[in-house]
Amino acid sequence: MWILFALGASLFWGLTYVFNEQVYKKISIFTSIGIASLVIFIVTLLISHFSGSLKPDLASIASSRQLLWYVIGGITVFLIAEIFIAFSITAKNATLAGLVEISYPIFIALFSYLLFKSKITAPTIIGGIIVFIGIFIIYYFNR
Repeated sequence: MWILFALGASLFWGLTYVFNEQVYKKISIFTSIGIASLVIFIVTLLISHFSGSLKPDLASIASSRQLLWYVIGGITVFLIAEIFIAFSITAKNATLAGLVEISYPIFIALFSYLLFKSKITAPTIIGGIIVFIGIFIIYYFNR
């Protein structure tokens, strides 16, 4: 089932980029992200409340300084990533920005290793090298 969720996420992220490319032509990146964040906040807060997870989750965060820092870190880097991809889309286009951004699994492996000592395997390293070769080709032929 995880593979269907991952493919679904990929499908919807792709569609998000295509819509956002058109939105950024008409309104600022920050207004767009702000509106989206507000709607996401309201919808997910309501879902969390009605599913019964809001109170225990807030209690978990309040009782764990480490979890609080992970939440703050996740929010911070999420916002920075959204802003960076938005600027990339407006500077070039959604297709090329997305093709280069798909290198993020390499950074997942790297940060998992650096922060949590997760194992990096030889196939991961080889795959990362292939992805960076692909990025070089995309950049070189689309300057």
